[in-house]
Amino acid sequence: MIAQNHEKVSVISVVSGNDTNNALFKVNSKTIASLAYIRAQKIKGPQDGVFTQSGDNIRYTAISKQEGIPANLSRIRFSFLQPDKITPIPPSNFRFVINDIDGPNNEALATNCNANLKFLGTSNPTNLMVINMPPSIIAAGSREENDGPTSRVMFEFDDVAMVELDNYANDGYLKDFDMNDDYSISQPVLVKCASHSNAIYTERDTILNSANDFKRERSNLLLNTKPIYFDKDKFEIRKDAEAVLLEVLNLLNKYPDLIIEIGSHTDSRANDSYNLDLSNNRAQSSIEWFLNRGVSSSRITGKGYGETQLINNCSNDVDCTDKEHELNRRTEFVIVNPELLKDK
Repeated sequence: MIAQNHEKVSVISVVSGNDTNNALFKVNSKTIASLAYIRAQKIKGPQDGVFTQSGDNIRYTAISKQEGIPANLSRIRFSFLQPDKITPIPPSNFRFVINDIDGPNNEALATNCNANLKFLGTSNPTNLMVINMPPSIIAAGSREENDGPTSRVMFEFDDVAMVELDNYANDGYLKDFDMNDDYSISQPVLVKCASHSNAIYTERDTILNSANDFKRERSNLLLNTKPIYFDKDKFEIRKDAEAVLLEVLNLLNKYPDLIIEIGSHTDSRANDSYNLDLSNNRAQSSIEWFLNRGVSSSRITGKGYGETQLINNCSNDVDCTDKEHELNRRTEFVIVNPELLKDK
C-alpha cells in the first residue's frame, strides 16, 4: 500500500523502562539520520498499560480495570528523539500499522485529526468500523478477526516528531505498532478526517426541516431528544431517563444504519481525573442499556468528557445550585455518520 513517502523505522532494543508505561527504545531509520530513540509513554487514563519490544515493533499491552469501550481507554504517546534522548527530531512523515483490532466493543484506536493525520487506512473488506467524529477519527473492531477479514489499521502522519493515539483495550489485550511495513494491507481503503468547518448540514437542509428527529448543537448533529441526567457521583440510569432512552431506541429503529456516540458529562465538582472516570462509566451504562435491548454494538460508541464541556458557568469554585450543576451531568446522543441522512 502506497499513500505517501513515509519513513521506515525499526526497533533495535529497549534501553529503559521495559514492561512499564514509560519506555525508551533504541531504533534505526535509514532515511532519518537524526532519529536514534523513541520514547513510548502512557500519558492519560483512566486505564494503564506497559510497553515491550515485539520483533522490530513496539508492543503495548493494556492493564484495564474496566471492560468495553469507552471505559478501557489509555492515551499513549510516541516521541521521536535524537541521540541525546531528549531533543525531538525535525518533523518527518511516519506510518503506524497495527494488527488485530478485535470487537465488538473490545478494542479501538483513535487520534486527533488536527495532529497532522494524513490518512487512516484499512483493508477492503475489513472487520473495522471507521468513524469520523471531529476532531477525532476512530477505528473500532466490530468482531473477532478470526471470524472474518482483517482488522488491521494504518495511521499516516505528515510532519510530526510526536504522535498520540487513544488506545481502547480490555485487560491483557495487546497491540503491535509497526513502523517499517512488516504488516501489509491489501486492497486498501484510505479515509480522510471529516472537519467541523465543512458542515454537512445547514438550516435549509430538507432532512432537518421535514423530519423533527434531529437538531444542531455546538457544531454537532444530535438526535432531537432531551439529554438524560444523572445523580451526583452516580452512573446508574435513572427512572426519569427511561422515556428519553426509549425515544432514542425508536429513532435507531427508524434509521437502521444510523451510528451514534453516547457523550457523557459531569459537573465541575470533584477533580478532573475522577470526573473523567465517572463520565466514562455513565457512557458505558448508557451503552449497556441499548445493548440489553438488542441494539448492535457496531451502532453505538461512547465517550466520557468529564467536566470539559460545561453548558453553563458552573465551573470550579463557582457557587451554583444542584439543579444548575445537574444540567452538566448529562448524556447526549450525537450522530456519527450524518452523511447517511444527507443522502436520503
